[in-house]
Amino acid sequence: MFRFSQPIRFSHCDPAGVLYFPHVFDFASTAVEDWFEQRLGMPFHVMHMEHRWGNPVVRTLCEFVTPCHFGEELVLHLEPTVVGRSSIEMRIPGSVAGAERFRIRHKTAMMSMDAMRAMAIPEPMRTRAAAELGAPYSEPLSAVEVGPAPANAFRSRQLVRYAHCDPGERVYFARFFDMFNAALEDWFAEGLGAPWGSDFMVPPRDLRAPSLRIDTEFLHACVLGDLLDFDLWVRRMGRSSFELALVGAVGGQVRLRAIWTLCAISFATGRAVPLPDDLRRAMARFLAA
Repeated sequence: MFRFSQPIRFSHCDPAGVLYFPHVFDFASTAVEDWFEQRLGMPFHVMHMEHRWGNPVVRTLCEFVTPCHFGEELVLHLEPTVVGRSSIEMRIPGSVAGAERFRIRHKTAMMSMDAMRAMAIPEPMRTRAAAELGAPYSEPLSAVEVGPAPANAFRSRQLVRYAHCDPGERVYFARFFDMFNAALEDWFAEGLGAPWGSDFMVPPRDLRAPSLRIDTEFLHACVLGDLLDFDLWVRRMGRSSFELALVGAVGGQVRLRAIWTLCAISFATGRAVPLPDDLRRAMARFLAA
């Protein structure tokens, strides 16, 4: 199993002092990049810039077990579980000192950057990937099914900027999670009336909303200058947790969709707390019928 080590640095952490969750996907991407170079014999810069082959993420599912903290040494292990004609599905767990912090189920697909179509994984990359196959998952990945956005969904719009894009000339997938977080923050401020900086995350509430699980399917690429409309709504609420649906579209064409579970916790104790009654009532306005 391929091993990648990453120290948690100051720049990786959020105001709660823990790893800001989109960086988990940055680290996973770096592990994939190193695996391609060291095990498959294909450096990413050669693959993208010389051969004009892309390897976009088409699906990623992450379950967050325990937060990572500033100063810790995070270890990711990577093993492929399925090697298809053009796609590779991988298992990428992350741990600190042997204690599990998250687990990712990740799928990428080879494509021609010129033809913008899927292509067969070239040899000897395919044979080398197949030689590292680990145990497959018991269930195949199914589509992220959220249905059409309901009329009461919260909508926000974000411009795809230069800083969001990668050498593949498309939005680098981890930056979508920054956009998700921005949509979430806007929803709290505009939809729930609880801005993070002046209500939700300051006394007397002094709460946080860490991610428990996020499952994202990327359907079509986004490019510089796109106006990405996010529809966000509530699928269900528990005592402390709430599950959201997110759909991102450009000009009415759905580009990605996600199911995202978060939990309210006390910043002082780090423990789950019941959703405040006023926020629960506000969230209920965005429940799918």
